[in-house]
Amino acid sequence: MPADAPQLRFIRVLSDGRPGHENQSVGLAEALARRTGATVETVRITGAGYLARYQRAIDRALDGPWPQLLIGAGHAVHLPLSFAARRFGARSVLIMEPTWPKAWFDLCLVPEHDLPAGPLADNVFPTRGALNRIPEARPPKQPRGVILLGGPSRHHGWNGAALAPAIREIVRARSEFTWTVANSRRTPPGFLEELNRADVSAELMAHTRTPPGWVPEQLLTATEVWVTEDSISMMYEAVTAGARTGLLPAPPRRENSRVLRAVAALVRGGLATRYADWEQNGRHLPAPKPFHETARCADLVLERFFSPRNTPKL
Repeated sequence: MPADAPQLRFIRVLSDGRPGHENQSVGLAEALARRTGATVETVRITGAGYLARYQRAIDRALDGPWPQLLIGAGHAVHLPLSFAARRFGARSVLIMEPTWPKAWFDLCLVPEHDLPAGPLADNVFPTRGALNRIPEARPPKQPRGVILLGGPSRHHGWNGAALAPAIREIVRARSEFTWTVANSRRTPPGFLEELNRADVSAELMAHTRTPPGWVPEQLLTATEVWVTEDSISMMYEAVTAGARTGLLPAPPRRENSRVLRAVAALVRGGLATRYADWEQNGRHLPAPKPFHETARCADLVLERFFSPRNTPKL
């Protein structure tokens, strides 16, 4: 941290409107706010054309307090983030791999599975998976289990015929837990009904019935969480929430994709267990390990650019 580092009072998040991108950016901003008391504002800059997005990026702040930090993720925010930071004299933090030169940003937080081998520039920091909005302080765990379903994607297919009996076995192996199975927008239609026909003793929750923030609330109190292997963000939310985390199989579409590398890193680090390994090792998930990548990145941002204002609010 430079000797004349400013205090962090106002953070502006630039969002392209995609939930996964906004979740990471807002999660980092909230972690910084817990440490500094800074105010966080989210500005969605969706719209056609660079000039329209840039105008939204600086809108209103010209008449009020200027941000000391801008945070964003996703291609649509790259140029507005860089140029708005210059306009305000603020620091810029970009999450994920940029499509423009990394030197245009003060800090790039890039998942390690997306980075090439070799030395990195000083403004590039490798992260372990996706950031999220799970807080550092967690409530006591309850005798509950949660199963989160993704669906077909560019990197994975779907095998519902194999998945349904696996879910039934997981629920039966922990019959002392109260179980909830939730689908997502990508889950094939009718799969929850298939689980009902397979006699899965769990609450079956359609994503259309869940309010905002429902998934993090479930993860924070659940002792055990299972996630299909296609869902990077939900895997890392489960691990961050301090749950014993299992991975349900999803057939890969291509070898050595970034998602497969992320899954392998979780398993290699002892943070998550594949279903096949769970079956072979007595049907028990190991105790969770401490993990909070968003907090680690927030500490890095403060260490590099800002002076602390107060005691961390964790």
